[in-house]
Amino acid sequence: MRIEDNKIFIRQSWLGDALMCPERARLSALHPESRKENDSAMMGTACHTGIEAVLNEEVLPVHMGDHAVESFRWKEKELIEIGKAINITNTNPSHWNTHIRSMCDAWLRDIYPNVPLGGTSEFKFSTQVGMIDDYELHFEGTMDYFHQESIWDWKTAGRKYYQAEKQSQNIQSSIYTKAAYEMGMIDYPATFKFGVMIRNASSTGQIVSVSRTEAHGNWIVEQATALARTVLMYNKLGTGGRWLINDQHFLCSQRWCPVWDKCKGSYLNSDNAEEAE
Repeated sequence: MRIEDNKIFIRQSWLGDALMCPERARLSALHPESRKENDSAMMGTACHTGIEAVLNEEVLPVHMGDHAVESFRWKEKELIEIGKAINITNTNPSHWNTHIRSMCDAWLRDIYPNVPLGGTSEFKFSTQVGMIDDYELHFEGTMDYFHQESIWDWKTAGRKYYQAEKQSQNIQSSIYTKAAYEMGMIDYPATFKFGVMIRNASSTGQIVSVSRTEAHGNWIVEQATALARTVLMYNKLGTGGRWLINDQHFLCSQRWCPVWDKCKGSYLNSDNAEEAE
């Protein structure tokens, strides 16, 4: 979230973080240098690069895997040059290339044939969706692939998605369809599709479709408004203290939280935290 003059801008990733743990969202915004380049996220980014190149006809589908691996290794080289390393979470580094190629194959085989052509990759947006007192509320972000028929987002994951879970709880689909609706690009009800690649050496692709209505759009604006009001209240108080802290989820850990050492990790290290809990 950022505030410029009388405008408040919210991205789906920040809103998701803030609803899960407001303090994580605050610290992540204050300390962008704490962001870790973890293995699973970097492999996902590499696959995104390959997908975008295929959709934009920059590389042939047969070369997609090589293109993605090359992108991954180039990013790894950049990290090494600035004295950083890939944060290893739950994958074996010797399998990175194999996993990336396998996920690219899964996308080409199981997802690509169902993607409507003629859309726009990496579609950036920023649009007003409401008012908070004297502030304009804007949603902003980048859609992986926009088509009037459906909005697509490419995901790499350790397990298959559950459609019912995404239909009832997903924030990203609500924000993206609301923004597209406000920009006059789609009508409700709208379809949002996840193109999921399972992260392993024999990856399979999965398409998970969710439907979003005007009610979903109004609800996500209500959620964003409530959170933005809280931020404005904190700013007005000017205490500079912590926001609400929630450690009751698995992402609150040294492995998964980029600002762990500035929050719970400043009290408990990863070893005695496990013993205490």
